[in-house]
Amino acid sequence: MSEKKIEGIMRDFVKAIEEKNVEKALSFLTDDADYVTPEGTFKGKEELRRYLTWGTQTTPNQKVRDAGIGIMVKGNKAVFEHIVEGTYEGTRYEALTMCVYEFSDEKIQHLRTVVDRLSIAKQVARGWFAKRIMNSIVARAEKGLH
Repeated sequence: MSEKKIEGIMRDFVKAIEEKNVEKALSFLTDDADYVTPEGTFKGKEELRRYLTWGTQTTPNQKVRDAGIGIMVKGNKAVFEHIVEGTYEGTRYEALTMCVYEFSDEKIQHLRTVVDRLSIAKQVARGWFAKRIMNSIVARAEKGLH
């Protein structure tokens, strides 16, 4: 499969998710696809449907924009560096995200996403208590850095 075709499938998959079209997003995946995310590992169309539906409901206005290298393809594998932005319970966030795609028979078979959920949590924390907890966790994680 050509690099251009792989990139097109990836962009169409992301567009379907942005449009909250879970069934269309699923059409880009093999029946036995798996998706490793910060929230867990999801295998097969039913688990993936549940995860993608949850994601579109949790962050209904999520958008993706290229960052850094954008999409790089080698063989049947590709990496997509991008910014995910949206709102969670009315509070805006954005986070650098890396996704690794592996293809089989012109469909996505394996997908892995890495995103800094701590950064997102810090951005969407509301109220003095939640913000204090988040700042404390971040300060401990960065202890000795500054």
